[in-house]
Amino acid sequence: MNPVQARLDALEEVSVAIKQYPNRFVGFGSVPLSYSPGDVTLNDWVEKLVKEQKMKGLGEFTLGTGQIPLLEPIFKAASDYTPLPIWVHTFHPLNLKDIQELFLLTQKYENVPVIYGHMGGIHWLQTIELIKNAKNAYLDISAFYTTYALSLAIKEIPERTLFSSDFPYGDPYLNLQAVKRHTSSGEVADRVLGGNISNLLHL
Repeated sequence: MNPVQARLDALEEVSVAIKQYPNRFVGFGSVPLSYSPGDVTLNDWVEKLVKEQKMKGLGEFTLGTGQIPLLEPIFKAASDYTPLPIWVHTFHPLNLKDIQELFLLTQKYENVPVIYGHMGGIHWLQTIELIKNAKNAYLDISAFYTTYALSLAIKEIPERTLFSSDFPYGDPYLNLQAVKRHTSSGEVADRVLGGNISNLLHL
């Protein structure tokens, strides 16, 4: 399958869903990784995502180990445009070195919000520790490895922890109950369950 055409088809499917239910859905747009920094085509792609398809961010990017450097042109484009949040899968097959490389990009492009999807997988403790030190880094709780990982994330970075469930692999209801169980107040629960992402995306 042509990877660019596959992304275009996926974007069209997401765009249709958003147009049908604009009060329920917002979208993040897929971007090919085969660009080099400064590629005008990449900037055109991003502009089309935002202006024509009303996307609120870029991703989810799912890479293999050793491939994090492929994201730098995306970071550059996101930095130049608005900037746009970037959502990156940080579960397997990424390892701790990959997550650390992603954090270096997060620091380099400090105006770009970066969402670490799935809490870093088995590297959740190191991921939380890294994210504490970058105000533009956010943590998606889908596929949290243990409930202790979830409770620690909420305790350490309540203003940058984002509810998610990774459906159909995770159960949204169970994740909702887990957040309520591990938050210290209704205010913190409200932040994690929607307030933080609403603020991030200016909804």
